[in-house]
Amino acid sequence: MRFIAIIGLGLALLTGCSAFSPKPAGTSDKMQFPLAFPEDQDKVSEPLFCSLTDKEAVRLLKQGAYYCNLEGEHRQRVCHSLAQQYREKQVWQAGWLLAYSFSDKKSCITHKERLAILNDLNQRPAQNQNRLLTWLNESQEQTLEVIDTLKANQDVLEQKIEAQNHELEELRKENAVLKSQIQALKSIEKTLNKRIDDER
Repeated sequence: MRFIAIIGLGLALLTGCSAFSPKPAGTSDKMQFPLAFPEDQDKVSEPLFCSLTDKEAVRLLKQGAYYCNLEGEHRQRVCHSLAQQYREKQVWQAGWLLAYSFSDKKSCITHKERLAILNDLNQRPAQNQNRLLTWLNESQEQTLEVIDTLKANQDVLEQKIEAQNHELEELRKENAVLKSQIQALKSIEKTLNKRIDDER
């Protein structure tokens, strides 16, 4: 859901000048990313925008939305394909798509790998990325770091709870022993009182 909101914000910011500017001269190199089905090509078609960087950013957002909605083996297949492109060819767009479109438990990368990808993207020269994407990367990296902090705090709390539960269990055992000893003492007291009564 958060990814859809990010896409909406990105599209709103990038579409502002599309109606008023002519198509830019020249073309950019196009990266071909994996599709689950050949007929899905129209779902990631390129709109016309006022600059190549805006066009690239919108293409990434649209491609990210497409990947986000894939399920099952198709989702895993394209995830692994993107991961391979990012590792072997250092295609930053593949890393960006991995970090944003595969952020759930059904991802082929871990939370730490996602954070490492964003950290790597944020250290690359700014001219290689659209400013909006750089801002999104920094924001997402901060979010993942907050999640790490919350997870660490949760781990500490769970350890404390586990220690307290262990201590409580030990106290219960001690309480059971004390009850047993009290019952034994009461039994001895009863026997002694009976003997005293008999001797009288």
